[in-house]
Amino acid sequence: MKYVLVFVLAAIIAFGVYLSTYLGAFKGVDITQGEQGPFKIVYIDHIGPYHKMNKDIEVVEKFFVKEGKPCGRTFGEYMDDPQVTEEARLRAKAGCIVDEYPKNLPEDFKTGEFAAKKYVIATFTGSPGIGPLKVYPRVNEFMKENKLQQDGALIEIYEIHSITEKNAMTTTYLFPTKEAVAK
Repeated sequence: MKYVLVFVLAAIIAFGVYLSTYLGAFKGVDITQGEQGPFKIVYIDHIGPYHKMNKDIEVVEKFFVKEGKPCGRTFGEYMDDPQVTEEARLRAKAGCIVDEYPKNLPEDFKTGEFAAKKYVIATFTGSPGIGPLKVYPRVNEFMKENKLQQDGALIEIYEIHSITEKNAMTTTYLFPTKEAVAK
């Protein structure tokens, strides 16, 4: 019985290490400052939990695939702070960054633009699912050290480099900023 318990415990630890490695928990986060944009976007509005955004992004992606213009970069723009706003009321945009707007958009699709702005830019090659745990704390620390404040909605840009290669995805996090006001 003792050996079975040790084996099960070892298997659980091994699986945890494998999963952490696969998701990118041991990968670094590159953080810089700079101007990004403008970006033309096609999107649908999302209201509700942020972890359910993927379904909305897939709807927009499928439209572009059907049109013969696959979306190389998808995005989520997150307007509300989930620590302050009730989960059912969280607002976001989910869609694709495009070079030009298609002419025959479905009724619930919208077009817009992310204006050129100054951002704290964080790049992470792990799973976007662990981004809030891995990236956000490091960006908050960077912004505090550089006396910056977030000035607008967070944008996450998802770029898949290869479907067949493991970890062939990059998420770029754009935190619009302004200089912090001294107190």
